[in-house]
Amino acid sequence: MCRIRVEFSKGEAVRFLSHLDLLKAFERAVRRAGIPIAFSEGFNPHPRISFASALAVGVTSEKEYADIELKRDADLRDVTGRLSQAMPPGIEIKSVGAVPGDARALMAEVNRAAYRVTAPVDGLMDETELGKKIAAFMSSPEIIITKRTKKGPRLKNIRPGIICFEGRLTGEQVEFSLMTVTGNDGNVRPEEVVSSFTEHSGLPIDSDSLDIRRTALCIEKAGRLISPMDISRAAR
Repeated sequence: MCRIRVEFSKGEAVRFLSHLDLLKAFERAVRRAGIPIAFSEGFNPHPRISFASALAVGVTSEKEYADIELKRDADLRDVTGRLSQAMPPGIEIKSVGAVPGDARALMAEVNRAAYRVTAPVDGLMDETELGKKIAAFMSSPEIIITKRTKKGPRLKNIRPGIICFEGRLTGEQVEFSLMTVTGNDGNVRPEEVVSSFTEHSGLPIDSDSLDIRRTALCIEKAGRLISPMDISRAAR
């Protein structure tokens, strides 16, 4: 048995697919492509496919990752071509790589997520003022939000989970670039960051009408950001 890693994008045509729908789309594509996927054991076996990090409904992405276990070795270029043809419109296969046998699971490895978030501006705003407000926001030791959980509302400090946060005006919109923790390190969502910034800054930003695109998923090790594909032998 071997494991392959797939890098793919999720475009506008499939932005409203749920994580479960995405998994089903992959399962159907793998079957149509005739790829020798491995199945779990037990009463109800299922295809061995795992994703790096669930993508929220309505969010597009430039780089997502999935690991697929195969029954036997396969030619990576052949797998790339077959998967590309079998995927529905909106899901683009970018590359496929072989994963070393001792590599950890994707969900255990990926711990950083980068986003580009666009929001409408409801009034006059100055680029200099925006920069000052972002600097003040990032200098705050705590940024407290209220999380809704099964046990009721819970306060959470998301400041440690915001790695970087920048913004610029583009016409009647503001475009934010940010990186947050994800996976086993915790999970800070981009909408939480932008909504908190809007509340703290008092700027006329419509944080209820966000366009969110995930631009990267990374592995942070010793201060370096590593692509999940860097540990595999990729075929493009």
